[in-house]
Amino acid sequence: MPPATQVVHRPMYPVLERLTREELKALQLRRLNRQLERLWSTNRFYQRIWREAGLEPGPLKSLEDFRRYPVIAKEDVLADQLEHPPYGERLGVDIRDVFEITLSSGTSGKTQEIHAHTVRDAHMRALHGTAFRWAGMGPDETLVFHVGISNSASHGPFHRGIRAIGKLPYLVGHLGFEKRLELMQRLGMDHMYVMPSALNGLTQLCEKQGHAPRELFPQLKTIMLSGEGWPVEFIERMEEAWGARIFEGYGASQTYGGYIMSTCEHGAVTDGRRNGLHWYEWAAYLEVVDPDTLEPVGPGEAGELIVTHLEKEASPLVRFRMRDRVVYRPWTDCSCGRQLDMIEAGTVGRWDDMVKIKGENVFPLEVDEIIFSRDAIAEYQARVYIGDKGRDVAEIRLGIPEGVAGAEELVEDLRNELKQRTNVTFDLRVVSPDELPSYTTPDAKPRRWTDERQQNLKTGGAS
Repeated sequence: MPPATQVVHRPMYPVLERLTREELKALQLRRLNRQLERLWSTNRFYQRIWREAGLEPGPLKSLEDFRRYPVIAKEDVLADQLEHPPYGERLGVDIRDVFEITLSSGTSGKTQEIHAHTVRDAHMRALHGTAFRWAGMGPDETLVFHVGISNSASHGPFHRGIRAIGKLPYLVGHLGFEKRLELMQRLGMDHMYVMPSALNGLTQLCEKQGHAPRELFPQLKTIMLSGEGWPVEFIERMEEAWGARIFEGYGASQTYGGYIMSTCEHGAVTDGRRNGLHWYEWAAYLEVVDPDTLEPVGPGEAGELIVTHLEKEASPLVRFRMRDRVVYRPWTDCSCGRQLDMIEAGTVGRWDDMVKIKGENVFPLEVDEIIFSRDAIAEYQARVYIGDKGRDVAEIRLGIPEGVAGAEELVEDLRNELKQRTNVTFDLRVVSPDELPSYTTPDAKPRRWTDERQQNLKTGGAS
């Protein structure tokens, strides 16, 4: 485990972080009414949607009244962009005031949302530094950044946020892992941002070269993760391997282009229990709702995250469906003293990543957690296809090194747990880890699952 340290409160915005729930809600209502008033006056995209929903301009009396406003989704944003290129009528400011853009994931203009930012919006994105400040980053400390720079959300907010509290980070995301390790040893680092799969790859490479990461980087204090879920056992194993505490943030192109919540000083895991990611509620109004009814979920329940910008000028989002599956946790679940609500750390998934197999809803994130809780499994790949008998087959190839003791018992135990947790019987096959992607080169999100059933239907059989 990393060296034991006393949890020290490190606020980024001391006044805002000390607000009570009542004060937070009052602040949110004021900022929300100000935003709605501006959009009713200037934004044709929202004017059209809201009038079609039978709404009229006027201040909200309570945050509960806001639920009368309709939700919007990615499809609404994309249709607006295609009809009014490039930013859509949602832009809401003079095009000359666009200072910066971020693009959502996708492969073309038909699938990528464009989110514009004014200069004020860009400075708001220093909000991103909150996660690193809470994690303990100081003004004279450096950070290594493991994501390649592009028009994605990893560009401006990360760097503005880190510069607001520490030194300029240095960039290694464009390099292969061997070169990254070489540069990290040459320049040193106090903190590191990396995605879980890439952290796993870095760890494996260090061990393959005969070194423990904590011996190579004894000055490393913290690791910040985001972008993927993880099992508790993974965090504990990585903290032990690197000798550093692990934290987590959540952000996307749709959340000011940066983090909108993060774990506090308690980190991602404490005593085998997942902690929560506190919402930056002074900057956004967040909801966790049942994706079918849009009713709020209760503590400990899974729901869909809905985001509303309270301060954004260009390309604002109001009740935007993120399609992210999160677990709601009230602020009372954390002892840090902030009265900011949370989602559960390490369990963010996608509602549209759900795979229905033999009538059962299977979430890849849940399978990740089951498989990667076993140290001997380096990686896996899953595919669902139509077998010779015309039935769904769920196959998982497990990357287990040759000579691992008890491999047969491990696989049988894994098969039983997968069946118990998902109600699906998986066809498990052991292969060499070299046969599977290792995700150790530029940090694209892992794509471990493929669903071939539609293609099978087209071709008449399994490929």
